[in-house]
Amino acid sequence: MKWFTLTSGILTLLIGFWIFANPLVVTASIGWLLALIIFLAGITGFMNYMSKPSEERNSWNLLQSVISIIFGFILLTSSIFSLTTAVVTIAAYWILVIGILRLISAYRLRQAGFSSDNHLLITGIFALVIGLILLGQPLLSSAIIGRFVALLLIAVGLSSLFIFWQLR
Repeated sequence: MKWFTLTSGILTLLIGFWIFANPLVVTASIGWLLALIIFLAGITGFMNYMSKPSEERNSWNLLQSVISIIFGFILLTSSIFSLTTAVVTIAAYWILVIGILRLISAYRLRQAGFSSDNHLLITGIFALVIGLILLGQPLLSSAIIGRFVALLLIAVGLSSLFIFWQLR
């Protein structure tokens, strides 16, 4: 048990230092995962739209699903090198569009008399702010994301090493 703790601590620490030196690799890897999530969210939204009776279908939900499918597909077909900034830029546009669609949905719900439904308004505003930040500095955002992951791995590695020394 204690040797596993030592081995995993050293490996995690080394990976953390490597990622800290190469932060964009993490962002590209996250890009593949994000692309898959965006694509699957679009497919799920489209299937949900199609499963509803025609009188319950909302064209904004359809538009959101189609945009998610398109952005997800673009990301999935990108090269690993272009994902470092492209993932942040495309995610920023996706987040902006989703934010705008949420604000439109919140406005329409208020017009229909559902004034207690503020979560769409709040998440729409939050999405717009995050999207604008990411869009403003995609490469810097990629590097920051990579560095945060690296620092987390370094902290976990150090924690494992401290546990090893306590087990001795």
